[in-house]
Amino acid sequence: MTDKTFTDKLAQLRSRFCDQLPTPEVAVLARATARLRRSGILSDSLQTGETVPDFEFIAQCGGKRRLYQLLEQGPVVLNFFRGFWCSWCKTELEAYREIHADLAGIGVSYLAISPQRIPEQSPLIDGCDVIFDRNNQIARHFGIVYRLEEEEVALFRGWGLDLLAVNDTAVPELPLPATYLIKQDRSIGYRFVDVDFRERCCPEALIDEIHQLAR
Repeated sequence: MTDKTFTDKLAQLRSRFCDQLPTPEVAVLARATARLRRSGILSDSLQTGETVPDFEFIAQCGGKRRLYQLLEQGPVVLNFFRGFWCSWCKTELEAYREIHADLAGIGVSYLAISPQRIPEQSPLIDGCDVIFDRNNQIARHFGIVYRLEEEEVALFRGWGLDLLAVNDTAVPELPLPATYLIKQDRSIGYRFVDVDFRERCCPEALIDEIHQLAR
């Protein structure tokens, strides 16, 4: 999938999504984005060049692994997403699944991380390590977790999404959409983080960044 194709898909999704939503619901989402932008979460989150903390996760193939252990084999891409209920997240996961072999071919591991429990069967996770981040513990290390306002929770509930039940948690929190390239020295070589859930890191752009850092 090229950057243009990925960008086009996101644009089509945005157009279709906004066309279907009543104006009051669009306003709720706009207020949420504005609140996040004012909150300073982007500047407070981990930045390029900073060292990332180690964390443990359960690999899909079974067994516990650690980030630092994985970094001994090569760079690691961490892709934080909201959940399988999110159309933007599904589009993003599909795009990254398509370049998974390309990443592996240049010695880069890929981990997709979500606060939603991972379904046992999904074409979106074939061949990829998708990690269940209970209570956003991993995302919290990166400073990208935010609490939803009641009007957002009510909006999701009106769409038939009980976020607390889906994430098996007592607090309505989500991670910002974020993609990090972690170098073997444990520092962030590249980051993409946005307060707008409709903005995502283009997979091909990420591969370009990987090649530039390798020079």
